[in-house]
Amino acid sequence: MSTKTDALIHGLSLDLAPVVPGFVARRIALGLGLGGLGSVIVMLAWLGPRPDLAQAMLTPMFWMKVGYAAATGLMLALVLARLARPAARPGVLAAVAAAPFALVSLMAAARMAQAAPDAYRSLLMGHSSMICPWRILLVGLPILIGAVWAVRGLAPTRLVLSGLVAGGCAGALGAAVYAIACDETSAPFLAIWYTAGMALVAALGALGGSRLLRWR
Repeated sequence: MSTKTDALIHGLSLDLAPVVPGFVARRIALGLGLGGLGSVIVMLAWLGPRPDLAQAMLTPMFWMKVGYAAATGLMLALVLARLARPAARPGVLAAVAAAPFALVSLMAAARMAQAAPDAYRSLLMGHSSMICPWRILLVGLPILIGAVWAVRGLAPTRLVLSGLVAGGCAGALGAAVYAIACDETSAPFLAIWYTAGMALVAALGALGGSRLLRWR
């Protein structure tokens, strides 16, 4: 039996071609890049940039908002590149990917501690809390499609986890795109509602992971 197994393994391995170094990273970058382009098109056609974008770009809070979402997305892209390999675990990258959320949460707590009680609702809810997560979901969908395409052509074995991370990455990058249209800037709002939007896309990715990410 051992001899037959060894022969079978040898026969299957004869036609294998070596993987080009950096192939996984390039494929994921391509999928996310094409998806990101689609998200920008959706955002511009649907919402358009905020009217005061030029002025907003001169403020630190605008860049904090974009930076929170973009940094989360890029770190989750690294986790996704690891999970796209057989039997891989996210390892310490999972904790690193949570760092932007931890930072914005600390900023939110500090802002709430400094605010008067009558300002709490405005800081937490803004004027778009009920639509913000859903807009992030829709803007992030093209990136999720790109991420699924990329990972489907690789070799993930933890399909639900890979789908969750792909969705989280797409949601975060989608939130960075949506930030161009959104005029909310308070850290408490971002910690709750931007994160909720990212979580919606992550949940969608996890739900579809076992079916959509199977090896071809």
